[in-house]
Amino acid sequence: MKIEKMIAGGYGLGRKDGKIYLVKGAYAGEDVEVEVEKQMKDVAFCTVKKIDIPSQKRRIPICSHFGSCGGCDWMDLEYEAQLEYKRDIFTDQMNHIAKVDLLPPQIIPTSQYFYRNKVEFSIKDGKIGYFGKNSHNFVEIDKCHIISNDLNEIKDEAKKHNLNGFDHLVIRKSEGRKMAIFISKIFQRVPDINTDDIVLLVNKNPHVVVAGHQKIIKGNGYLEIELNGITYRIPPKSFFQVNYEGAEILSSKVSEYAGKGENLLDLYCGVGFFTLQVARNFAHVKGVESSPSSVIEARENARLNGLNVDFINSKTSQFELSNFDVVIADPPRSGIDKETMNAILKVRPKKFVYVSCDVSTFARDSYELIQRRYKIKDVVLVDLFPQTHHFEIVSLFEREV
Repeated sequence: MKIEKMIAGGYGLGRKDGKIYLVKGAYAGEDVEVEVEKQMKDVAFCTVKKIDIPSQKRRIPICSHFGSCGGCDWMDLEYEAQLEYKRDIFTDQMNHIAKVDLLPPQIIPTSQYFYRNKVEFSIKDGKIGYFGKNSHNFVEIDKCHIISNDLNEIKDEAKKHNLNGFDHLVIRKSEGRKMAIFISKIFQRVPDINTDDIVLLVNKNPHVVVAGHQKIIKGNGYLEIELNGITYRIPPKSFFQVNYEGAEILSSKVSEYAGKGENLLDLYCGVGFFTLQVARNFAHVKGVESSPSSVIEARENARLNGLNVDFINSKTSQFELSNFDVVIADPPRSGIDKETMNAILKVRPKKFVYVSCDVSTFARDSYELIQRRYKIKDVVLVDLFPQTHHFEIVSLFEREV
């Protein structure tokens, strides 16, 4: 079949005998033979068996693990084509789900390689690697081309030690500081490797890698990073953007869209990443976050920067919204839950700044906002994840009179 276009999830879409085939590893314009992995009533999920006519936009990937480790899925595609397809996927989803026609938005590129400041390695039989996507196939990693060279060097040093008994090795870095987090089901001796901080997490939750009881072996147990003039403290278990270059772009766009005013609310605020970026431009600022540990760090980050921000530990769906001029939301991949969306639409802020990492749920939520007389004033895509089909969306909705 011929692949017509690229769609959400990084699939190439083809049709045959009235049925839709979603093909991993195929690109627009290619003629391919496929192998069906999952058959459903109207759609089949497939992988490429043979490429009869390849796209001229293909390239030889620089990583020997590409195709087996499950991390990058577009490394065999020229970077300009990656950006083009991400724009196409966005406009396609907005057309089909949000029912709105938009011109392809600007997409801001970031460094193609060695951009990640955090990595979660699996450990099996004392070896360090990744598991293949949706599989239990373990792939020992020689060098990962999307994590920073510092993280690769720490991984190489850790390999020299006995790692039996550990389940994962998580490595993080900031400016001039590196942290290694060894994760095990029991307390045990941790290798002394050349990092500023070493932390042991005793984790018995199979569904969350970075969790459990924490013991600081070396260092102070946290990193600090300055982005656009704001300093953030990042403990081992806290979420933070994995691409600092992209994070600066994101925060600048959010600040630009939010502007200045009296009252601002930041939903799903985490450790206060966006909240603190915009805090000086508003008289009253609140951040809402469901994770107690993240709220503690958000308050500490506000103190570090001398900012007066009210951080509240609450589920966004249970927080009672009042009169806010501007609302920011950066929800998880599942998007804005129904209760939170209803609360936002009830108070009807003048501006709604929506940051999303999932184009399908963003399009779904955009439809709700448009139906309730909000207009997409501007939208920008930020390529936070080169060599993959993922990207970030930053948008400004304004209330129509």
